Amino acid sequence: MNKINNIIAKLSTNSINLTLARGKAKYKMSRGSFTTKDHLKDVCHLRFVKKEGNFFYYSNGDVSASLAIDLDDNKLTITPRIDDSSYNRFSISLPGYEDECIYGCGEQFTHFNLKGQKVIIWVSEHQQVLKIAKKFLREKIFGVNPDHKAKFKDHQTYYSSPTFMSSKKYFVGCSSQAYSTFNFKKNETVLSFREIPQEIVVLEEDNFLDLVNKINEYYGHQIPLPDWVNKGVILATQGGSEVMMEKYHEMKKLGCKISAVWCQDWSGQIVTEFGSQVYWNWSLDENHYKDMDKCIKELNDDGVKFLGYINTFLKFDSKLYEEAKANNYLVKKKDGSVYLIKSTTFDAGIVDLTNKEAYEWYKNIIKMNLIGRGLSGWMADFGEYLPTDAVIAGGDAEKLHNEWPTLWAKCNYEAVKETNNIGKIFYFSRAAYGTTIKYTSSMWSGDNHVDYSDEFGIGSVISSTLSMALSGVGVNHSDIGGYTTVLHMKRTPELFIRWNEMNVFTPILRCHEGNRPLSNAQFNHKEVKDDFVRLSNLFASLKPYHDYVLKEYYEEGIPCNRPIFFHYNEEWAYKEQFEFMYGEDIIVTPVLRKNVVAMEVTLPKGEWVQFFTRKENNGGTIGVETPLGMPIAFYRKDSKFKDLFENIKL
Repeated sequence: MNKINNIIAKLSTNSINLTLARGKAKYKMSRGSFTTKDHLKDVCHLRFVKKEGNFFYYSNGDVSASLAIDLDDNKLTITPRIDDSSYNRFSISLPGYEDECIYGCGEQFTHFNLKGQKVIIWVSEHQQVLKIAKKFLREKIFGVNPDHKAKFKDHQTYYSSPTFMSSKKYFVGCSSQAYSTFNFKKNETVLSFREIPQEIVVLEEDNFLDLVNKINEYYGHQIPLPDWVNKGVILATQGGSEVMMEKYHEMKKLGCKISAVWCQDWSGQIVTEFGSQVYWNWSLDENHYKDMDKCIKELNDDGVKFLGYINTFLKFDSKLYEEAKANNYLVKKKDGSVYLIKSTTFDAGIVDLTNKEAYEWYKNIIKMNLIGRGLSGWMADFGEYLPTDAVIAGGDAEKLHNEWPTLWAKCNYEAVKETNNIGKIFYFSRAAYGTTIKYTSSMWSGDNHVDYSDEFGIGSVISSTLSMALSGVGVNHSDIGGYTTVLHMKRTPELFIRWNEMNVFTPILRCHEGNRPLSNAQFNHKEVKDDFVRLSNLFASLKPYHDYVLKEYYEEGIPCNRPIFFHYNEEWAYKEQFEFMYGEDIIVTPVLRKNVVAMEVTLPKGEWVQFFTRKENNGGTIGVETPLGMPIAFYRKDSKFKDLFENIKL
């Protein structure tokens, strides 16, 4: 308990400071992205005064506060108590270490190690129109640079969490729903909240595996994946039942292992300036998807499931929008009108999840229109867009903004649970905050760009996955090939195959056609098809290992995809952002640039065997060839799955 004892010791010195203030924040939201400014007054810097029992007292002479301290089994709980309840801003500085790395705070796309960064804890849309426009202009003028990363201060994320993990093997989690910032300075960490947090918890263990187990005990495990999910690839199609079945039969004939067919436009399609989008009215479009009972039965008879899509919005003027409006189920403006938002180009209303009747109504839509219609899963999209100036039944929208993704995930969870489908139905979430994860089957990395960029494209997925793993997420995945296609960005066959090579070593293998399907290479593209079938079958052949890794997470809290330093205490591993482990037996080094024919790979000490080539290595930096369609991955020579791995062929 070296780190915990260090914190307790410093509580009774002036090296740990408390700051209180009265504040009022202003927010501006545009398509789910936020700008904000906090207006502070009566700022008070408090110093340590005395210790009495488990209480540490602080004051500046006029204003007082205390911290209640509870220590139990490598767990330190700090509970702030403020004498004057009019103070609604709180900061505390905790010890930091110059030689530590910091990870987590939810989902981070650009930086895995957060030391030296100031992280905003606020659920937002990661994709921003201005950032995409800047990227387009920069690449048009200076050319494509996949290494480019914007300043971290501009970073916003779908999954934000008031938690972090240190390479020193301690974890900090805060019970607060408010906007906050975590500033990881050289020798201190400053946690600042736009409220008085309920508590700050510090966990410490001798190794990372025990530490993540503690984290998952504290925040909860994700609900189990159905057994069918990792039996094959989840194909993505759009365009109606005839297109769906034609593509399914095409891939089935080629011998592709398929677990499900996912049609996000099951409720209809709307073509906008952004591309082919879902019609946000959550019932089957009978004209678009004809004879679906027959289609779903044929799929199910083949052991294949049918998946759809739903989010927190209803398109303006749609049938369900009008029903929700008539029943007063939508989020309002202060003037009493419906609060319409834009995600891309059209208006939509937000279902008020704090309105009990609206919540039950929406849950019943999931039960009847999705589960009752034969869907075995769906993308549970969005959750980031609650405006802070909205009028909702639950009270203050600013205070409930970060909780919105949890309410949304819980609505889906209850619909599945109340229909006795836990472990049978699979749904996956984009937005989250803190404990949201215990109400979803899987996270996914959101709307990545269809390119090789480390900031938005294929490289960002690895940072996203690893940072989520250190924030309590055990099951995660990404769209094969990415999603966002704008202007000059188009998914090439090579990118699709490289992304597929990477995603084979995750618990879920799922496609997405993207917002502009005709601009992107798809799984049945002539230059993709053969590799896609081989890689999908490779994924299916790994099922015993998938099941083992998932069981390890559900029983021990260890994330499926994890950083190398979880198992190997080597200095380089703590800052490695683009190499990851799948379980304890496999290391994956994805190819993240185009036209790569060879690259260098660093492996930890030990005996490692490269998949497919069978070359043995003893750690260190080695050179490998990277033919397209061959994942660059290695397994431990002494793995108990050695026979399985040796018999897998491409």
